[in-house]
Amino acid sequence: MRLQTDPSRFSITAFLADQVTLVAREEQLSPGAAVLRIQELSRDPVGRARLLEIISDAWRRETNPAESSKIAALRSEMAAWVLHAATNDGRPHS
Repeated sequence: MRLQTDPSRFSITAFLADQVTLVAREEQLSPGAAVLRIQELSRDPVGRARLLEIISDAWRRETNPAESSKIAALRSEMAAWVLHAATNDGRPHS
């Protein structure tokens, strides 16, 4: 299945769909189970790091340049989110 991310512009729909696709592919899960896995991993810093690792592993293994650039864009957005979440862990939400 081809990824939906367009590296030249951000789309939350493509970002989420591609996360599901890559987690399903990397962990050999159905799409529904991949959504649950992403939710589980998103809860804490260790899980978010694992999620980024899953995406990074997919990026390293991808041989198609077009798909690789999509995963790289996804990875970049995800890394920024993981960093932001890490700096806000433990702070009360307002």
